[in-house]
Amino acid sequence: MSDEVTYATLMLQDSARVRSNQDGNNLRKEGHPAPSSIWRGAALSLMTLCLLLVTGLVTLGIMFLQMSNDTNSDSEKLSQLQKFIHPQQNNLSEILNISWKDPTEESLQSQISALLERQKQMATKLCKEFLIHTSDHKCNPCPKTWQWHGNSCYYFTTHEEKSWSDSRKDCIGKSATLVKIDSIKERDFLRSQPSLTPSFFWLGLSRNSTGKHWLWEDGSSPSPTLFSNQEHARFNGSRGCAYFERGNVYISRCSAEISWICEKTASLVKIEDLD
Repeated sequence: MSDEVTYATLMLQDSARVRSNQDGNNLRKEGHPAPSSIWRGAALSLMTLCLLLVTGLVTLGIMFLQMSNDTNSDSEKLSQLQKFIHPQQNNLSEILNISWKDPTEESLQSQISALLERQKQMATKLCKEFLIHTSDHKCNPCPKTWQWHGNSCYYFTTHEEKSWSDSRKDCIGKSATLVKIDSIKERDFLRSQPSLTPSFFWLGLSRNSTGKHWLWEDGSSPSPTLFSNQEHARFNGSRGCAYFERGNVYISRCSAEISWICEKTASLVKIEDLD
């Protein structure tokens, strides 16, 4: 009798153990998988990239300060450079701390985007400093004989004159367009160029086929304040193209032959070209 009881007890324990294992398997099949380590690997890779970006930014900062020490002893300018570099380094440290505390993929990707943008800004600023002292430095994002300003490269034709249509064709041949004035800063930049002799230059602005609207080459409309009131009063069918003279925009017959300015997007500054 004792043997039968013992046997029955063992059978019940085995049966309970089997049911427990089956229940666990069923739960996993129903959408409760064991925690995966894949996201941890992705997070580690992203944090490694963050560290590399921080290292690159710190290196750019050091190069910036060293270059300034070598080429300019002006304490005020050096102080301004330091004011630019130090906040960037502090921000990078803060970003890195956040990345370690919140190692989710979305958070790390956001931080990496911020680091890349800061790296781009510092590289651009450093390249401009190099070009002040060496105009043909290899970091220049514009072709030779082109001027760099903002995100654009500008080509000033000063020894040749063409109609608006032929000027436009020349810019197209240079993978560019006739210049478009987007802001007051850009207008001031064009006006400040010492090479603007003669001072008349075609812009990429003309009256559309209906003759009712003025449009830039990309199809956008000019700012309402681009033309003066006096120039608005001169709008008529015989004047369908715009030109730039000493900071102001005027209209003329498109067949008139004057100089022109081409514009195209500047390339990105490459960090390896800052060595």
